Amino acid sequence: MFWAILLLMVGFVAFPEAVLSAAADGALTWWTRIVPALTPYLILTGLACKANPNGLKIGKLHPYATGSLLLGALGGYPVGARVLEQGLHSGALTPKQAQQFSYASGLMSPAFLISVTALGLFKSRGAILPLCGSVYGVTLLVFLLFSLRKGNSPSLVRQRLSADDVTEAISDGMQAILRIGGCILLCRCLGALLSCCSVSRLIARLLPVSEDTVSAIFAGLLEMTGGCTMAAALPIPFAWRLALCVFFQMFGGASVLLQVRSFLKIPSFGRYVLIRFCMAVVSALLCLLLCRLIPDQPVEAIASADELLHRAQTLLGLAIPCGVGLLSAVIFVIMTRPVPKSRILDDKRTKMC
Repeated sequence: MFWAILLLMVGFVAFPEAVLSAAADGALTWWTRIVPALTPYLILTGLACKANPNGLKIGKLHPYATGSLLLGALGGYPVGARVLEQGLHSGALTPKQAQQFSYASGLMSPAFLISVTALGLFKSRGAILPLCGSVYGVTLLVFLLFSLRKGNSPSLVRQRLSADDVTEAISDGMQAILRIGGCILLCRCLGALLSCCSVSRLIARLLPVSEDTVSAIFAGLLEMTGGCTMAAALPIPFAWRLALCVFFQMFGGASVLLQVRSFLKIPSFGRYVLIRFCMAVVSALLCLLLCRLIPDQPVEAIASADELLHRAQTLLGLAIPCGVGLLSAVIFVIMTRPVPKSRILDDKRTKMC
């Protein structure tokens, strides 16, 4: 492993312009899109876990499995892993349980699947059913398979949020967003190094596959969004392009896998990667089957990708001030809340002792 890392460092030194350009592009993407989109979810996830450390109890399903699935579906990668990390720290989960629940907690948000992939990249309303059906169908199946509660999970006492809880949640959320940024930059640099070494061209000569297809596969295995963008533009049938995007989004790529690993100290990371890969393959095959239910030619969306991006930026510009204002109001209420007399008496007794 040491010599492999040393070889990568030599490659970065050999192609400084390409690596620097890729790192700058990754940093810009992280700062302009990932930070404003994920930071509120990461902070609110920490607050939710502190306010209700028992998770969501639904039938015989484990509460933390349900909570990680729901919050992960709302916030996307890697919010589900963040929830499981909180469960590990609180003692509500064992490392083995956290790994089992992590298989179904890594999800793409509905907004990304519908707005960015279906309407933005493919400009097709007909792509919504194969996308959502294949991704969420396989995820729910794995969720039911691994999330049935075995034994009693420890019941923790619910508590009212304090100012320290809010401060800790904000601090943890900012540290988490820095981890995500580091994973994105590293994978972008690796992709630039592969491009400079002409690995895609060499594989295309050995296999009956075009160089663009090989480049898209490499990009998707490293970083999901870049691979989906390249796959959507390939000169292959619509169903295969969509299935390739489903595979990238379910697998996550090296960037998402590193993000999950940075949050969750699971016993067998190799097994996690293998199961996510199998889930991605099954989702892609299911997507190919579901594509038969839609017309061969995709239906053009009402709005273009630029218009959708502009709308998303407008909504984000309105959502961030509202979120900051709401969070400030919560902090102000917590800071100005009167201290119960029983707590004051306990503090005095403690000082006297």
